[in-house]
Amino acid sequence: MASGDLIAQVADKETLDKTLANTSAILAAVGEDVRVKNIKRYGMKINKADSNPATRCTYLFDAVGMTPAGMNYTSGVFDYGDWADVFFVKNNYPAMVKYDGTEEYKLSPNDQTKKADGTTASDVSNVNYGGNAMSVFDGTVDGKIWLSQFEIGNYEYMIISNEKYDESYNDDAYVREDGSHADKLYYPMFGGSYDGTRLRSLAGQTLMCNTNASTEITRAKANGKGWNICSWSKRNLLNCMLKIMSKTDNSQTAFGRGQDSGYVNDASQDYGKLKTGTLASKGQFFGYNDGTHDVKVFYIEKWWGDRWDRINGLINRNGHILVKMTPPYNLTGDGFIDTGLTPSGTSGGYISKSKSCRYGRIPYVASGSSTTYQCDGLWFNNAAVCVALVGGYCNGGLRVGADYLYLSNGAGNATWAFGASVFLEQPIAA
Repeated sequence: MASGDLIAQVADKETLDKTLANTSAILAAVGEDVRVKNIKRYGMKINKADSNPATRCTYLFDAVGMTPAGMNYTSGVFDYGDWADVFFVKNNYPAMVKYDGTEEYKLSPNDQTKKADGTTASDVSNVNYGGNAMSVFDGTVDGKIWLSQFEIGNYEYMIISNEKYDESYNDDAYVREDGSHADKLYYPMFGGSYDGTRLRSLAGQTLMCNTNASTEITRAKANGKGWNICSWSKRNLLNCMLKIMSKTDNSQTAFGRGQDSGYVNDASQDYGKLKTGTLASKGQFFGYNDGTHDVKVFYIEKWWGDRWDRINGLINRNGHILVKMTPPYNLTGDGFIDTGLTPSGTSGGYISKSKSCRYGRIPYVASGSSTTYQCDGLWFNNAAVCVALVGGYCNGGLRVGADYLYLSNGAGNATWAFGASVFLEQPIAA
């Protein structure tokens, strides 16, 4: 019914006002129903009592019935299962991004040494390029990546959605330092290297190491406004995407072992660390199961293995795990949220228990093994202020993986195995 027809049938203003109010309420309710129907939710619950990394995971909501993704090590091809067209996979692409945050051009999804046309050489290895090679998650197409994490009884829950479904869903990874919310995420395609001025994401480079946390942050910020090292919220979000896609708590089995056993006691060989870009000619995901090659997820090389990466926003302060989900950050834990968790178990063991909550999935008990629970390592020192390192390194063996967490070194610690990688905060549109 047209608005003019409705008004013509109403005798007085009071009745008209009531009728319009009722109509607005009905339309709002219908609109809310349509909104909910258009939201996609891909969830998984994890049975904490089940130590089997695969059977402990159960799909929820729109993920129910989907075939998980994972690397086929026999054919050497990544199998997307039913996940290729899911929004956070489909809207992820590699690009060259200038220091000012401008996306200059996209790269070939199958070979990032080429531009998107698949023929023209890219700047992915060009140290003179005024920017970095980045993996982009575009939230302007089908929506941003919203995340809900919590526990009920003996189950952990992680749910990814393309819209804020309810108040439990957050977009922490998108929050800028000024408190505004971005629409895109920019992760480094390659482990951080140093050009003498800046921390870079380029292929064919030596991984930066022997740096303390302050130096790593300073070199990242030297790229320009919005650049920094990784944060806990960004790490946690991507790990959840990987877990849900693969329907297993064993990231190495699903996506690739990573470089976990190539260590050599020789500084002239960089202790066995690989140069960046060994998988630049591969696709969005790629991995091996031999422990001497890098792993690639969402166009990001070495998400685990090769060299520890220091991150912002997660600190073990004298046995108290503290978190901060959005910038600005510091290296002391002041102003952070106390999760109430204290690391326990074998200080250099495998994760057997994590807590899923508003502040991410946080490992805190180490009494598992390489084939049980999360299959990744947890190291800690409860007598110091320790800034988190993640992923593991080339001498970590099977402890290496997406969840591997090192809460045992202070911000000033620097070794051949420690470094960081550069991330970008999406610039505010002019």
